[in-house]
Amino acid sequence: MCFESAEMYRKAREAEEARRRKLADDLKRRNQSSASARPRTWLSRVIQPALAVLLLSLAAEGQAGLSGPALVGALSITQVPNTTNATFDFVGMCKGTGVPFSTTLNFIVSGATAASLEGLSLPGQGPAGCLSQAGGENLTVVTVVTPLFSNNGDRITAGHVVILYVVP
Repeated sequence: MCFESAEMYRKAREAEEARRRKLADDLKRRNQSSASARPRTWLSRVIQPALAVLLLSLAAEGQAGLSGPALVGALSITQVPNTTNATFDFVGMCKGTGVPFSTTLNFIVSGATAASLEGLSLPGQGPAGCLSQAGGENLTVVTVVTPLFSNNGDRITAGHVVILYVVP
């Protein structure tokens, strides 16, 4: 009887050890699979939007009279009070370098839409070091990402715009 009890105890102990090993293996597998999911999540949040903007700029490069490199960034347009002029402020990147610029043009902010900004000419605003060392080339707004666009009547903000060079 004592032998049977020891045998039953040994079998119960082995079963418990096997159950613990299985739980540890399952936990290890779960940690490995969640670790590989983290980079994909980061990639989808950071890289995919950047690729979307790049693809938009590449599609726009096929338009007649426009060329790259693309300037990608944010644009704000503020109506100059009691005039038909507006101040354009762009903060963005070209070839990995910051290329902010500001200019005043004849433009009415009230009623402007994202679509009405596309095709907008920005004469002489090409930043130095982007297309040429001297800069000063003519630019055209080719893409305004609509979900990041707002117009409150006297100020427009566009969170993502793509601007290309006008080919002479």
